[in-house]
Amino acid sequence: MKRALVALLLFMRAANAAPPMPNSEDGQIMAPYQSWITSRSDQHNNACCDIGDGRPVEADMVTMVDEDDVKRTHWRAHVTPFHFPDQPDHWVVVPDEKIVPGANPTGSPILWLYKGLVQCFAPPAGL
Repeated sequence: MKRALVALLLFMRAANAAPPMPNSEDGQIMAPYQSWITSRSDQHNNACCDIGDGRPVEADMVTMVDEDDVKRTHWRAHVTPFHFPDQPDHWVVVPDEKIVPGANPTGSPILWLYKGLVQCFAPPAGL
């Protein structure tokens, strides 16, 4: 029963997100890597969702002081209505556990976002 509920929820999540248009810039970046994009998971092995939830984004690293007065460096990603139509333009700090392990072959940072929450983030290759 629990597996059926999880499968239904994953199906519903995937059904809500549309992949980028094939002739769009996002579609051209992501199409050659569709199998890689749709098979990613975060550091806890939670699936990143589907190609409809992931988009190439602008990203950088930011150093912040946490509640223990310790400086930590995190990735942040630029969320724009161009890439995520239901989202306002803003930057989001990526939780460390949402970073996809391994190399990113796309050449662009990829952010998987669902209802405004970071599902996964693949840093650009070489970083």
